Amino acid sequence: MKDQDLFINELIDLFPSLEEELSDEDYRASIIFQMGCFKRFIQEVIAKNDGDKFDAMVGFLTKNLPLVDKRIQNAIYLSFLGKLNFSENPNFKKRLGQDLGKAYTDIEKYNNSAASDKAENFLNKF
Repeated sequence: MKDQDLFINELIDLFPSLEEELSDEDYRASIIFQMGCFKRFIQEVIAKNDGDKFDAMVGFLTKNLPLVDKRIQNAIYLSFLGKLNFSENPNFKKRLGQDLGKAYTDIEKYNNSAASDKAENFLNKF
């Protein structure tokens, strides 16, 4: 099982430009902060239409998700994958592959249903 440090070090090896931010004292303590940083980086990749970096991210996460503990998996799914926005480049969503694509779709459905359920419940009060 990979711990947070090994996972992040391998992520930095793949994307060296992330080293300063991911290694920052304030970020090191929280995998959630680190995944937020990674999300911002990949969001720029999507905006710049950089398929090579995007595909590298997909390969890295697909390989590593089964190797990390649940805490890291949750951070990847909720703080990274669930926060990605494909509106600038919708075709990149198709590049997530089967496992990440299904997870993204499931999170998106959950988020959308929760919002509509909340709105409906709110409106039913009146």
